[in-house]
Amino acid sequence: MQIHSHWIFESAPHHIWPHFLHAKMDNSKPLLFRFGIPKPVSCKVLEGYGATGNTRQCTTDRGTIDQRILDYVPDRKLRYRMVGSTVWCKDWIGNLEDEFTLVPMGPNMTRVERRSEFVAKGWLAPVKQLALWIALKQAHRYASKNWRRLSSETQSTDQTPEAPQ
Repeated sequence: MQIHSHWIFESAPHHIWPHFLHAKMDNSKPLLFRFGIPKPVSCKVLEGYGATGNTRQCTTDRGTIDQRILDYVPDRKLRYRMVGSTVWCKDWIGNLEDEFTLVPMGPNMTRVERRSEFVAKGWLAPVKQLALWIALKQAHRYASKNWRRLSSETQSTDQTPEAPQ
């Protein structure tokens, strides 16, 4: 199954990109996360920098998810696959891959596309597939809201005039 989301950010790709690799989410807790769906808390690259083959780890309020970076083109494309997890629903997932594509649309405008491809496994797989779709759709919305906030903060910092010396 696949989920495809896209958003327009009023930021250049270089203001958005770093937050896919190192981000701290806000403290809000949208409704579905209150029912046990793992809420993203932060993400980081365990090796300290993004590169094909490195591990991106996302921490949720229910555990961690380790993702192997499969494609890495700075400010343009990031694709990774889940390779391990301590989250309660990890045994439901046969495969989970995410891909982000950033398309510049002007000096401070970027189209961000996210595609998640996933397969549930085990007993009641169709029911689990639906539950995963709902959980991942919520995660898409929540993460994009935070990346928008973080990229806007980064852009504001970059545009702040320096104080005279």
